[in-house]
Parts: sequence; structure tokens; C-alpha cells
Amino acid sequence: MELKTGALVSIRHFSGTKLFKSLVTESSGDTVWVKLVEDIALLNCSIGDPIVLGHEQKDEIYISSCTLLGMDKSKNTLKVKIDSFEKTTNKRLFVRFPVSIYAEATIGQSKTKNLAMVKNISFNGMMVHSKHEFPLYQELNFDLHVGITIKLKAVVIRKTKDTHNYEYGLKIIYTDVHTPNLLKKYLLLLKKEQEEFLKKFKEN
Repeated sequence: MELKTGALVSIRHFSGTKLFKSLVTESSGDTVWVKLVEDIALLNCSIGDPIVLGHEQKDEIYISSCTLLGMDKSKNTLKVKIDSFEKTTNKRLFVRFPVSIYAEATIGQSKTKNLAMVKNISFNGMMVHSKHEFPLYQELNFDLHVGITIKLKAVVIRKTKDTHNYEYGLKIIYTDVHTPNLLKKYLLLLKKEQEEFLKKFKEN
């Protein structure tokens, strides 16, 4: 899926508290350059961070899971690579929904909190980036900071390493009935927020 120059898009990074209006200034395959309408200094980004990009195409809202490749503060632009995307009309709970969430991971009863960035999440699993190395099959406790704190327990089932971060595939382990309902409501809220934001952006 290639975005056209001039396309209106939304950008989300976990350092920001909202969606940011942006315009596509250049596109080549799965690599996209976007110019933020607001000051890029409002975002505290690093290369390799997860970025969420939303756009409308043929009356469908697409939410893309991206990786930050670069930024030019003088031009107020970000360069991102689109890794995968989902339609907001997809109602399946087990589809990984693109997010950019600041989280903290701990092992067992340890008080040591390790920074983690959630790149996508579904009802039963999530993909997480971190500078910290965890062993395969390690059980971790996560605090996801999304305005409220969602506490999740998950086990590492996949691990890879790139230039900037370790990437983990995790299976969520539910220990109560409240948490899955809370996560489901949060994912539905994210979809609705993207749909309404892009509709208003297009109208204005």
C-alpha cells in the first residue's frame, strides 16, 4: 500500500498525548515522509521508535504500524517505514492493532522497571520493543500508560534484535476478568478516535 503525496494522515507517538495532523510530502514503496502541522518538538522521538500512521482511502480507515527511520526538525518532518496495517472495520479481537504505547516491564517481584514500547497489541498478544534483553519464555509484568494504567502479564515467545532495539512477541496471560474487558474497550476507543480524527481533518 503506497500513500500519495499530499495525503492527509494522523501520526501518533507515545511521547505525545494526542493524534497529530500531518501531510505526506514524499512516498516510495513502504517508506513515507510526513510533515506535521504542529511543531515536531512536541514529540520526543528516537530512531527505531514505533509510530502509528492513520489515513483514509476509498472510504476505509487504515491504521499502519510503522518504525521511525529519521526526522528533520528544520522541516518538521518524520521518515517512517510502514511495517503492517489494519482497517478499523476489522472486528476480530485477535488481530494485532497498531499502537505506540509507553510501558514499563518488570520481572516477578523485582522493583526494577525497564522501559518498553508497545508496537501492536491484540486481545491475546503484543509486540514490544525495548533496549533491555529478556530471555525467551520469561514471564513479565507490564504497566501500559494510556491515560490510565493497564496492567498485563505476558510471556516472551519470540525475540529478535535490530540496530536499535530488541523486539519481543509476547502472549498475554489473563489472571482476572476485568483486564481483558478493559483492554477491549481501549482498543475500540483507539479505532473510534482515529475514525473521528481523520474525518474532521478531511472536512477542515
